[in-house]
Amino acid sequence: MRECPQSADASERGPHRLAVLSNAASRGNRGGRWARLPLAGLGGPSLLTHGLDELPAALDAILDARPDAIAVNGGDGTLQTLLAECARRGVLAELPPIAVLPGGTTNMCAHDLSGVWHLRRALRAYAALRDLPRSAWPVVRRPILAIETRDGVTAGTLIGLGAVVRGVEYWQQVLRRRARGGDLGVAWAIFRSLWGMVRRQPPFDRPTPVGLGFDGVPPGRVDVSALILTTLDHLPIGMRPYWGDHSGPLVSTWMNARPHRPLRHVPPLLWGRVRGLPANGGYHSLRATSAVLEVDETWLLDGELQAAAGPLAVTVGGPLAFLDLRRRRP
Repeated sequence: MRECPQSADASERGPHRLAVLSNAASRGNRGGRWARLPLAGLGGPSLLTHGLDELPAALDAILDARPDAIAVNGGDGTLQTLLAECARRGVLAELPPIAVLPGGTTNMCAHDLSGVWHLRRALRAYAALRDLPRSAWPVVRRPILAIETRDGVTAGTLIGLGAVVRGVEYWQQVLRRRARGGDLGVAWAIFRSLWGMVRRQPPFDRPTPVGLGFDGVPPGRVDVSALILTTLDHLPIGMRPYWGDHSGPLVSTWMNARPHRPLRHVPPLLWGRVRGLPANGGYHSLRATSAVLEVDETWLLDGELQAAAGPLAVTVGGPLAFLDLRRRRP
């Protein structure tokens, strides 16, 4: 990541108008916790939704107010819904810098895009930008996934198939009731999925057929045990399962059905501590600028399960401006 250059027009000093969009249904905001956040004095609108279905109307109000920045206080699904709605409207390029606050369960996007782990600290860092010149704002430009399906256009940061979907389903069916969220819940779901693959326990050992094609190459059919396609640098619990060659902002990693010695290879794969894993053992990773995934079953987009919608044509959206709130400002 590198700090994006600011135009001369963007160097004017504050006070700036900072907006906040909160989702009360996100895990970190439930029970009225969002109401205890210090939201006053930001100069821009502070809007609350009680579910993702209310987000389009809230987005209208945000865009009409023309704030200098938007903080999204919710989970990965909240940010994904906002990006998808903007993609459908064709207004992604009109968005001001976005601060992704960790108000959800996993907060994958908040950790990677804004570098924040604690909601109150993140909000304080965001509020501190109001009186700084925009040239001093810690803005980074990051690509996102632009996805075209039979149902229309959407957007996000990570697509998952196979064991990734099974792990989320396991969390929803078992771990959610035990209030296990965050990295602990992610780690447990990953362990359970891996153990199910090794022990060949359904549904974790069920292969997912998918057609894969990158950079204009026609899709080839393969059975995968797990697959991710993302523009994020880091995933939950420090995972960075990338080692592939080629170039491009889209990183894809997948394992064939029943890969060789998963207990030995998967842990270093997840944390990026290998220079490469054997393709003939069923491990693959590469970078690209576009991809086509022919999907016939449930797939994952930023933590939310999606019904199969035929081929997914994935290209690079953005880059969008995000606020990296962990950076020290001059």
